[in-house]
Amino acid sequence: MDLGPQFRLFCLALRRPQSDDDLRQMRELAARLEDWKPIVLGARRHRVASLALMGLRACDSPHLPAEMLAELNRLSFVAARRSLAQGAEVRRLCTLFSEAGVRVLVLKGVALSVQLYGEPGRRQARDIDLLVDPEQVLQAQNVLAKAGYKQRQSFSSTRQRATYLRFVKEIEFAHESNGQLVELHHRLTDNPNLLPLEFASLWNEREEVPLAGGAVSTLPRRHLPLYLCVHGDDHAWSRLQWLVDFASALSQSQVIDDLVETADAGGLRWPFLHAVMLAHDWLGLPIDDFQVAAYRNHVQVQRLDYLLTRLYSPADWYEEAPSGSWKRLLRHSLWERLYRFSLKSDWHYRTAQLRRAWVSPADWDTVPLPEALSWLYPLMRPWLWLLRRRRQARSRDRTLHSQLALRQRRQPE
Repeated sequence: MDLGPQFRLFCLALRRPQSDDDLRQMRELAARLEDWKPIVLGARRHRVASLALMGLRACDSPHLPAEMLAELNRLSFVAARRSLAQGAEVRRLCTLFSEAGVRVLVLKGVALSVQLYGEPGRRQARDIDLLVDPEQVLQAQNVLAKAGYKQRQSFSSTRQRATYLRFVKEIEFAHESNGQLVELHHRLTDNPNLLPLEFASLWNEREEVPLAGGAVSTLPRRHLPLYLCVHGDDHAWSRLQWLVDFASALSQSQVIDDLVETADAGGLRWPFLHAVMLAHDWLGLPIDDFQVAAYRNHVQVQRLDYLLTRLYSPADWYEEAPSGSWKRLLRHSLWERLYRFSLKSDWHYRTAQLRRAWVSPADWDTVPLPEALSWLYPLMRPWLWLLRRRRQARSRDRTLHSQLALRQRRQPE
């Protein structure tokens, strides 16, 4: 994929470590660039402002705009402050879970930042991800409620709740005063056939990382490369932060061939190889020429790469399509679904993916049905989707009319 000079410079800034050749290429690109807006927007979208800022400063180019560096510095400061707040909250929640006898593993976020980079502020997270034993989900929900969190999803019946937990890996919570968001996971992936790791085995091998004056439990290091690969794949690599994490986990693990065999045992050989090639092409992950040729020429890897080109382009790698637009619809409803569907070929995985496509919690809020008629939701899904789009369009029109009327009232006569 040739995504333009800004993307090339952006990826060079994210490489760790940066070689002398990387720094030379960055200086050459910086001297030719005129539009720096994609760099700032890309850092915001992919949540890598601090990494990009450090990488750009390392090239020591006189052509880096002061305004761009100042904005990246501001974004880095905001992210660092958020990370500190999240670290303290994660430590508080883990203490509450421990006191209640609930086993919890911290996923991604500040725990992964410490695990991979040695400090909590190196990566930015929107929310706090916690993984608990499926048998302790209700207990965990009670702990979060006592800690001031309110569940964002509402279920009209026990059957609806069971359906949700069958197809969705987490329940979302928001704190009523501090604004923190928590995703309570009861498994690692929505589709249980994608990465079927049992909580008990993860807990027995857990790694403790220091955080906010204490220690929290997180995923065992040997599972990190495959988990980070699957997490990025499941989101069609829409954020480069996940690829940076994956490349870092690979560089700290055993030889890639051993990891490929582990992925192959779980039916994930081709998405793993595709992720390795992305990390090599974009982030400079060192792989010998023989491996590059062997990995890149597989038909399955090429198929995944083709689907990913539908999601990345020089025009939109740094910003997402507007909500409600056809471009956004094609991305999320077509290309991302096809990408996920292509990750594994066994019928258990693909059958579960097809079933998940016909279940949407948003349908339950659009037209609430009594439990006796809940079986109608999959049949009604296309019409409920159209109804939501119509409501969204009306809401946008009302907002635009209100903004226009406000501007007209503010204009002097």
